[in-house]
Amino acid sequence: MMDWTDLLSTARVDHHNSWTPQSPGDERSQWQRDHDRLIFSGAFRRLAVKTQVHPLSDNDHVHTRLSHSLEVASVGRSLGIRLGNWMRGEGLLSDQHAASSVGALVQAACLAHDIGNPPFGHAGERSMRQFFESHPEYLAGLSSGEQADILGFEGNAQGFRVITCLERHWFDGGMRLTAATLGTFVKYPFTAESAFGQTKRKHGVNQAELPLMRELAAHLGLLEVMPDVWARHPLVYAVEAADDICYALIDLEDAVELGHLDYEEVSSLMKELVDRGARRNLYEQLLDDSEAKLELLRSAAIDALVHEAEARFRSHYDAIVSGTFDEELLDWRLASAGEVIQRAKNLARERVYVDLTKQSYEGQSGRLLRGVLTHLIDGVEALAQAGGDGTYISSKARDAVARLGKFRPRPNDTKYARLMRVTDYVSAMTDRYLIRLVDDLTRLGYFDRDS
Repeated sequence: MMDWTDLLSTARVDHHNSWTPQSPGDERSQWQRDHDRLIFSGAFRRLAVKTQVHPLSDNDHVHTRLSHSLEVASVGRSLGIRLGNWMRGEGLLSDQHAASSVGALVQAACLAHDIGNPPFGHAGERSMRQFFESHPEYLAGLSSGEQADILGFEGNAQGFRVITCLERHWFDGGMRLTAATLGTFVKYPFTAESAFGQTKRKHGVNQAELPLMRELAAHLGLLEVMPDVWARHPLVYAVEAADDICYALIDLEDAVELGHLDYEEVSSLMKELVDRGARRNLYEQLLDDSEAKLELLRSAAIDALVHEAEARFRSHYDAIVSGTFDEELLDWRLASAGEVIQRAKNLARERVYVDLTKQSYEGQSGRLLRGVLTHLIDGVEALAQAGGDGTYISSKARDAVARLGKFRPRPNDTKYARLMRVTDYVSAMTDRYLIRLVDDLTRLGYFDRDS
């Protein structure tokens, strides 16, 4: 079984690439410091202009990745505190860890959970995968594991790369978050190559960061169930539940705001969840205003689902810390509220995600990403073939290399490293920046919007 003394490690990777225990420092806990580092990071700030569900919406009430991440962090903190209270009562936490500490840890990991998402969200992920599937020539010479990373571009793995390499301390520990926060962040603790043997086909670690993941797993005492495949940190389940709660409910609330769904059909689903919770008398408090009613129902529904997730964690605790729990806390087949959650997701899938405006933007985003990736990869490969001397490459290739800025590959980088630098740059873009970049490339004659 995993041990909480190791799982709650506050050690950080220092500039010598070793894990260093942290002294108290100031009045903030180590996980509050992680929270603040994330909040003030450029990668987190850019989530304000990245799609949650509805791309480039004219309605300012609709969620972006930033507002979604803040709400997930709030729900995660509440769930973490509840779990912390239970763990304290069971004698699982040492005296130095209050229940609120567990809440702060889950909150920090929740803040980061979407930090690796590319422009246009999951549609952007799909477009990047499809691009490389249709251009196998770019993958020639890569190992099978490296090819799996590129072909299966995954925001979760990119997020781990962002917080451990690309933000703050450039390829020197990144944000240098605590081991516990990093472990709680990694939803899929294995590579793309290893993911083919897993129930969930997503992956959370690229080959480039695999050595760090091995160190992190050893430091936290994560159980290795197969070579380079680890059991999740127990608190990952809390992060996953907080995310599930928010997107199952908030996507529907946004759909009402945009007129894709009626208030009555969404409120009836939320009432079913409220009826299961401690706030069954809510109907007496409902106001006449439908927007206020929906907000009140959503609040009570979240509260009911947090209780449900806590109860499931407690009842499956032994399996979770033994690394044998292979479900979600709010699994629709097993959790008492799971069936309602699944109906909410199905409603979104059938009525919200098929919105024509949304699909139109996502179709455009695919063309934009394909064009930008072609331009950038051709540029860096031309530079590599010229031995790193930009004098002997075309003006188009020089344009591509110049745009990469700090993401420009180093002279001795492998082809895999060069491709990773390009996907680092592209995935960091916001929706609007991608569009502006394509406008600029079109003006210069380097991009054909009709192709």
